[in-house]
Amino acid sequence: MVFCLILYMRSNNQRRVLVVEWKKINSMEIFSSLKNFCDSHPYYNYNTLNNYLSKKKTAYNTEEIRIERKPVITEPIKPELPRSLFWEFDYHSLDWMRSYRTVMERVIERGSSKDWEAMIEFYGRDKVIQALTNDIPYLTDHGVKSACQYFQLSPQELKCYTKKQLQKTHWI
Repeated sequence: MVFCLILYMRSNNQRRVLVVEWKKINSMEIFSSLKNFCDSHPYYNYNTLNNYLSKKKTAYNTEEIRIERKPVITEPIKPELPRSLFWEFDYHSLDWMRSYRTVMERVIERGSSKDWEAMIEFYGRDKVIQALTNDIPYLTDHGVKSACQYFQLSPQELKCYTKKQLQKTHWI
């Protein structure tokens, strides 16, 4: 049986999990550590298993159980958005959660309907509306109109609209 575990993480720490396959009942369990497994199943000795798994780097295999340490494959969290929207940023090192205002501004102002859907799928509709009403300080008039139309909001609800109204402009 081939088993792959993908865990989405922000850090690049190399982590491992313990994959336990119970052969007689054809089931599988995953433990964060060997210690947790041994605490749950006191029949198995921690020191014996730890020595076996660390020296031979192979699975502990008997008629009833197979125990193996597997690395956790980490993948960065990112939405399916085109690189062209973020031309001045390093696309691969962009922190998508921290830079949510910039990402949402770009998608609202320059993105296609597919990009809008990807943004909403990644951040969630509530987070996008919350950012529009409380966080995003500037959108073009086209962006304000598009956001209001898509999310059924009034312009007065958007932070960028109320902030724009407070700024004095030239009479020309």
